[in-house]
Amino acid sequence: MYEDTARSPLPPAWHVAQLRVPLFEVDLGHAVYHGNYFHLFELAREAFLRDLEYPYRRFMEQQLHLTVVDLSCIYRRPLHYDDSIEVHTAVLGWRRRSIAFSQAIFRNGGEREATLCTQARLRMVCVQFTGRPTVLPQDFIDRLKQHSPAQE
Repeated sequence: MYEDTARSPLPPAWHVAQLRVPLFEVDLGHAVYHGNYFHLFELAREAFLRDLEYPYRRFMEQQLHLTVVDLSCIYRRPLHYDDSIEVHTAVLGWRRRSIAFSQAIFRNGGEREATLCTQARLRMVCVQFTGRPTVLPQDFIDRLKQHSPAQE
């Protein structure tokens, strides 16, 4: 059944990444090309993992990768070159082999409120470099539990 993500409230952010839209992400219409929003989401997830003290490199050193298996995205407002943005990342939950994220991009409005521009929900599965699904590392799960807003 179709979930109306547009009407779903945004979960509390676990992490906020401050970014600026780089020139190489915009198209000839001077807006971020729809597929390039995922670069911004990925940069924010990497920053979240670094701040969690479990950088993505640690997965790679264990010959593991988090691969996207399910994704939905809603584009509300366009982003343009050099926009100051915040990418909010929340962990919706995890299972033995997968983790689900909610992410939202807000354009900073100066003295005004930030504007929600894009939001996405995605589920990632932990896989070995061979492509076989595997369990998430226990030390990663332990970090998530420590960082969880529900635990604070």
